Amino acid sequence: MSDGTRDDAIAIVGMAGRFPGAPGTAELWRLLVEGREAVREFSAEELRAAGVPEERSGAANYVTRGAALEDADLFDAAFFGYTQRDAKLMDPQHRVFLTCAWEALEDAGTPPGAEYGPIGVFAGSSLSSYLLANVLRSGEFADAALTYPVLLGNDKDFLATRVSYKLDLRGPSMSVQTACSSSLTAVQLACAALARGEIKAALAGGVSITFPQTAGYAHQEGGIMSRDGHCRPFDADASGTVKGNGCGVVVLKRLQDALDEGDRVYAVVRGIAVNNDGSDKIGFTAPGTAGQQAVVRAAVAAAGIDPADIGYVEAHGTGTAVGDPLEISSLAAAHAAVGGPAPDCLVGSVKANLGHLDAAAGVTGLIKAALALHHQTVPPQINHARPNAHLNWDKLPYTVSTEAVRFTDAPLKAAAVSAFGLGGTNAHAVLTVPPAPAAPAPAEDGVRHPVVISARTVDALRRLAADLARRISDGPDVPELADLAYTLTAGRALLPVRHGFTAATLDEARAELEALAAGAAADATPLTWQGPARRKVTLPGQPLDPQRYWIEPDAPQAAEPAEAAVPAGRETPAADARSVLDRVILIVAQRLDVPELEADADFYDMGGDSLLAVEVVTALAEEFSVDLDFDEFAALRTPEQMAARIHEALTGGEDPQRGLLALREGEGRALHLVHPAGGTNVVYAGLVEHSGSRVPLRALSFPVQDPPATLRELAALYLERVRREQPSGPYRLGGYSFGGNVALEMALQLQAAGEEVETLVLLDSYPPETYVGRHLTDEEFAEAFPLLLDAVGESRLDLAELRDKSFFRIWKHNYDLLKGHYPDRPFRGDMVLLRADEVGGTLDLDTALRMNLVDKSLWQAHVTGAVTEEKVFGDHFSMFEPGERITRLAEAFDSAVAPFDAADAAGDR
Repeated sequence: MSDGTRDDAIAIVGMAGRFPGAPGTAELWRLLVEGREAVREFSAEELRAAGVPEERSGAANYVTRGAALEDADLFDAAFFGYTQRDAKLMDPQHRVFLTCAWEALEDAGTPPGAEYGPIGVFAGSSLSSYLLANVLRSGEFADAALTYPVLLGNDKDFLATRVSYKLDLRGPSMSVQTACSSSLTAVQLACAALARGEIKAALAGGVSITFPQTAGYAHQEGGIMSRDGHCRPFDADASGTVKGNGCGVVVLKRLQDALDEGDRVYAVVRGIAVNNDGSDKIGFTAPGTAGQQAVVRAAVAAAGIDPADIGYVEAHGTGTAVGDPLEISSLAAAHAAVGGPAPDCLVGSVKANLGHLDAAAGVTGLIKAALALHHQTVPPQINHARPNAHLNWDKLPYTVSTEAVRFTDAPLKAAAVSAFGLGGTNAHAVLTVPPAPAAPAPAEDGVRHPVVISARTVDALRRLAADLARRISDGPDVPELADLAYTLTAGRALLPVRHGFTAATLDEARAELEALAAGAAADATPLTWQGPARRKVTLPGQPLDPQRYWIEPDAPQAAEPAEAAVPAGRETPAADARSVLDRVILIVAQRLDVPELEADADFYDMGGDSLLAVEVVTALAEEFSVDLDFDEFAALRTPEQMAARIHEALTGGEDPQRGLLALREGEGRALHLVHPAGGTNVVYAGLVEHSGSRVPLRALSFPVQDPPATLRELAALYLERVRREQPSGPYRLGGYSFGGNVALEMALQLQAAGEEVETLVLLDSYPPETYVGRHLTDEEFAEAFPLLLDAVGESRLDLAELRDKSFFRIWKHNYDLLKGHYPDRPFRGDMVLLRADEVGGTLDLDTALRMNLVDKSLWQAHVTGAVTEEKVFGDHFSMFEPGERITRLAEAFDSAVAPFDAADAAGDR
């Protein structure tokens, strides 16, 4: 910005943020005015959870304080269109910044999207400690450092562009990285783009959240971190700063555009400058006085105002013994060179309240200064008892006030903000109060104004209606009806679920909103604002529903000794038939716990059962590195048969249709069924036996060797198998329980590839909402697992043995797949759900597995067509029991696939 003309002036019209002790900018202002400190002591439990050993946290130089950001693990993934897996993979810094960007646009009354005009995004963030401390230390993603999902979710490069993509913003979008000055530098780039006319509005800001947040730090004399866990800017006892965590975003427009559109203007950026110290300092990380003076002079010159109007400076103010005196002396020298500031200019630093927010520090200081101008109040400076003697306060034009200063007689005309980045990039901005907006035309009596509200869901729409109704109830700050209508129709995004009406009075609008909140049907009749611009007013934002998305790092564990399955002196089993048979006999005998086993002994006659079969299959697959499946094993009853199958695989005799089990032959296209979470398809045997349909049935077998890490990847693997047998559609898919969820994902992938999928057939599968929430640990799953074994009719095992069992690991693996998956779009077609009519027998299990007890009718949200429910006898497990239950299930199944039979009989294949 080169001068102070109106064309170059930039208005701050919106803001949002998340700060320690303050979930928004309004709460931040209250915290500052009340003089509260969000830096706090961490409990012993918090330190242990952060991985800090007691011997370390108890050391004399260890400081157990910091400023943690509450709810940093929460995010409304559904609102922004993210799957559960993508949400938990994403750095919380990116999630929080995206949420704040949306809220800042709402606060600004500026709808996102191409229709408004190009909106730019300029933003900075700190290093993704979540990637290092959580994602790459988890068992699931430890080796995934260079995979696209991990990089896209955590790399700084995608912070700004993710916002542009999700909010459909078409202006320049770039990540800005200048360390502590990143977010104020981002504001400078945004102001320049606006002044050049490249964009109509801009989002600018930064975010910094370091994990674990409650770890504390080791103090080093002469370092930047505080000795006592308090940041004390300009104080005699200052010994450094404290790490804070937070996010800040502002919305910027050219001042004239903001006034023309009726925007509420917090403050006006009259001048802003950025430079670098170069090599004119004692070291790379040291502050440079010449560079700081130059950037202040440049910003004041660009502002084109009388420097004597600057009555408050929000300093960088890290509270270090060296940095504070250098900063204040540089500021004074710069002001002396240009003829300012105002007498007794106040100076302060928000770092005393919140700690150092790193990449978000500059924009947080900007928000504080803008609010000081907006409210005509400078908050008290906390943690300041004795002035730093090295600052020579009696010779400086600055005052540090420990009480709030309210400007009632003479106004606070201008304020300034500094942010100095480690490495030498300096930023400084000069702000002024906005000009008084033109008074809007008086509202005419009897004129009906359009009121439009929208949300992503019906529930959110009703919650928004209730919030708005409360907002326009009696009180000192009730907006005029015309302003309310203008803000909602011209200043908010139009989301899918909408309600529009006209009103002539606030009472009429309130009654309409209260009726909608109470359950009245929404009216999506399109309404738009037709008159001249009114004043935009502060209104409640879109109700969000944040959930926890988190990847827990695995605790360090000592390596466990490998099972002695290979005889001494032999590193790999030979491929000759005799050697294979010997190894198979040994493995099966160990699992059956028998001293000797003949090659032709029947596994099941010797005491084997379905759970032990899972153990044997897994051991054989691991021993010989061959792809066995549980369904095939049912036909391999003796070690001799097992060895023959393994030898065939080792010598290149693999069947191209491996992984597909023919449950029933027939005519026409096959219905492919996916196994339940246990990994076996044995549950379908009774169904096929009692079914009278002629639809061919295939079952997909669980891959024992290297099972995919996500449900989406598992579905893709199964589609490869299906398409080898059937290269083109239409396809028929279904499954029981877990298998139904996988079948839905397979259908979505087929539709994305342009293939046709007929009606989905699900056997008592739970909708995805059932699995929203945190995962169970292995220990917690082991505690719940006996309930599952009881439900499926198997005996209990000792809890200590469970985690070593293959069937436990498979079930836990597939449970984790469900917990980490959410469909990213609905299935374009119909669904038949064979629904168990009893739930009581599984309530304890569902609760133990932390499954949300939602109604299965929620499947409708994932299907564009009809969901037809057929009740079957029994609960989720007993519906397969012999007798009337399996008979009824088979009848319902035959009814569900009858359209397939009819199409095949008609030759429509």
